[in-house]
Amino acid sequence: MFRRLAALVCLAVAAVPACTSGDELVDVARSEYAVEKCADGDTLYGIDVSRFQGTINWQQVKGHGVKYAWVQVSRYLDDIDAQFEANWAGTKANGILRGAYQRFHPGESVSGQAQIMLDKIGTLEPNDLPPMLDVEDADGLSKTQVAAAVQQWMDIVEPAVGVKPFIYTGYYFWKDSVASGAFADHPLWIANYSAQCPLIPDAWNRWTIHQYSSTNHIPGITANSVDENRFNGTMEELMAFTVGGGGEAEPCAVIPAEGGIVDESGPCFRAGGDQQYIRSENAGYGSKLKWTHTTDSDTPSNYGLWSLHFEEAGRYRVEAYTQAPFAQSKQAVYLVGHDGSETAAEIDQSANDGWTTLGEFEFAAGGGQTIRVNDNTGEPNESNTQLVFDALQLTRLDGKDGDQDADGDGDGDGDGGEPGGSGMTSACSAAGGRGASGTTALLLAFAAMTRVGRRRRRRPGKQTQN
Repeated sequence: MFRRLAALVCLAVAAVPACTSGDELVDVARSEYAVEKCADGDTLYGIDVSRFQGTINWQQVKGHGVKYAWVQVSRYLDDIDAQFEANWAGTKANGILRGAYQRFHPGESVSGQAQIMLDKIGTLEPNDLPPMLDVEDADGLSKTQVAAAVQQWMDIVEPAVGVKPFIYTGYYFWKDSVASGAFADHPLWIANYSAQCPLIPDAWNRWTIHQYSSTNHIPGITANSVDENRFNGTMEELMAFTVGGGGEAEPCAVIPAEGGIVDESGPCFRAGGDQQYIRSENAGYGSKLKWTHTTDSDTPSNYGLWSLHFEEAGRYRVEAYTQAPFAQSKQAVYLVGHDGSETAAEIDQSANDGWTTLGEFEFAAGGGQTIRVNDNTGEPNESNTQLVFDALQLTRLDGKDGDQDADGDGDGDGDGGEPGGSGMTSACSAAGGRGASGTTALLLAFAAMTRVGRRRRRRPGKQTQN
């Protein structure tokens, strides 16, 4: 069917006036029909495996020409793949590029599944491939709910591993059960058996990996057949996805050594969950803030997530900006992910109109560190309690030149940044403008210039997705 359509499109392109491009016609065809997409050129052979392949002789698999393999971590929260450790070690020991994947169930705890992935793979090593999320189960949820669950998993795993995870799916499943274009910047792993040129969802214009067979047997795997895949590119291009090979996710912004402000209006913040329950106001730090209602559910429905990437490791004081009358939660818990640990810092958002200290934390250089606030504070929906997401301020306490508040007592008044500032976009705004962290810069400027210019609607009960 498609080949006949393609021929008609080609004839139409030849016949139309110059003002209509072939690309425009293909775009029209894409909106009405599934589109096949062939490889760009060279491809590389690889496999993905689970416990169903039994005990694998990875040396023989290597000899068969397998260049890469993704190994399963889990299928459900209570179904951890018993062969993961052996496969994870066996691939690396035999010079096969390795990645880990997880059969995803949006109806189960998303954070629980994400944590299983992170616990199993630990710290990715140089030449490890990104994790893959296997999206082929809807668990009876709507498209919006499935897409939100996928986003929540990405929000947890991606900053933790520092590379963009792959998304595995099928054309029709994605079309009927997800239908989101929000993940087009993640590499697509498409399942389409016995096809040279697979069908791909509209959100992507190419595939990165094509799973084309699940029925063949190869040397080294005797217990069962195995999934076979082709990577769309050369070995050099595959290596570019690996840790240390350029596959690291670009940081949304870098927090300078002296500290900075990460605003909810900037690129390092994401409001997760169903967006109909996220409100924006012209108030707060920089005259912008977001809020949602709290719930007493076991799992979160909406949340705020700040991604942190540090220029230097160090000890930083973290403060959150809250403003009345929007900040109402008396038990907001900020989950601070720092240097491989997570610390829960609970505050009363209504207690202080301005900066409130969450605590002092050791952060590592680089990314993979986040601060997250979930809406399930324990304050019930019917209380209409508002939970605010606004700017965070990070102040270095152990500066190299000794001009920081090394003893950690500081001035404690949280006046390091003024409302009206912007997100972390320059050295000045990143340092919090006129905060304690910017003292040295201000003194130098003063010495040089002798003068420094100072210059609701109540929502219905939320549906939990995980």
